[in-house]
Amino acid sequence: MKNNIYTENVVIREFKKCDVAVFEEWLYKDYIKQWFGDPKEWLDEVNNDDGKFDWINHFIVEYDSAPIGFCQYFDCKNAPEGFGWEKEPPGTFSIDYLIGEEAFLRKGIGSVIIQKLIALITARENPKSIIADPVKENKDSIKLLEKNGFTFDETSGFHKIAILM
Repeated sequence: MKNNIYTENVVIREFKKCDVAVFEEWLYKDYIKQWFGDPKEWLDEVNNDDGKFDWINHFIVEYDSAPIGFCQYFDCKNAPEGFGWEKEPPGTFSIDYLIGEEAFLRKGIGSVIIQKLIALITARENPKSIIADPVKENKDSIKLLEKNGFTFDETSGFHKIAILM
């Protein structure tokens, strides 16, 4: 618990069409938009109207059943060429995450999201490693990853953690 935030109250659930509106609201917040870029690209991805993004698993993070954030993961072998993910060894999964509700910033929720997302990937997949690719100026995200065992790989430019089964 940190600032009366109980980690057991944090749940990651599948993203639903009804989540698009709140996700869109978050994407336009300055503190998110600066790192996530064009909201339209993210909305096209989660809407997935043409099935082009079937390889990505999207989730909503809830606290006490209220949506507070978003996260996703994908198997790097399914990623399109050009981003570097496709060059990762088999068994590598990539993650992204955000906290959309300001009241939950700097309360330890980011660590809980990362830990629960890793547990979810481990339960569903057979990961050998997990990577994240935050914008290098996003010092808060980098600190969060390092706090949770990720290290920077100079060769790939990704933050990585090995998963020991």
